[in-house]
Amino acid sequence: MKFNKYIPEYRREFLEKQYKEYIKTTPMTKKEQRALREWVKDGNSVYENSQGAWADGQVPVEFLTVYRDEEYIRTHTKGMSSDEARRFALAYYGWDDDSSGSIIQKDSPAETVFLQLNPNEELPFQ
Repeated sequence: MKFNKYIPEYRREFLEKQYKEYIKTTPMTKKEQRALREWVKDGNSVYENSQGAWADGQVPVEFLTVYRDEEYIRTHTKGMSSDEARRFALAYYGWDDDSSGSIIQKDSPAETVFLQLNPNEELPFQ
């Protein structure tokens, strides 16, 4: 694996070993594998994520889980206005104020993930 040049050698070895073990046991598409590989090449662990999301027990959510959620939202919000996309994403994470009782279901069941949003951070669906 060709890492970015600023990643120390000891970190490269650790991340590459972790990545190889992870892809052996985790089913994923080629697109997901490419995204994960780029994430690791930048010096990140497969067990970290770009959103700072943590699961119950103060465990970071794996990169792939967050990536899949982001892809699901991107796919389902194409063509929506920024307000519609924002409402969709909030409903997806269970933060909507929609009293109509509509529920957004994920394509595949996953553990509940709670994200902490920084109000100053620009989100991809804003």
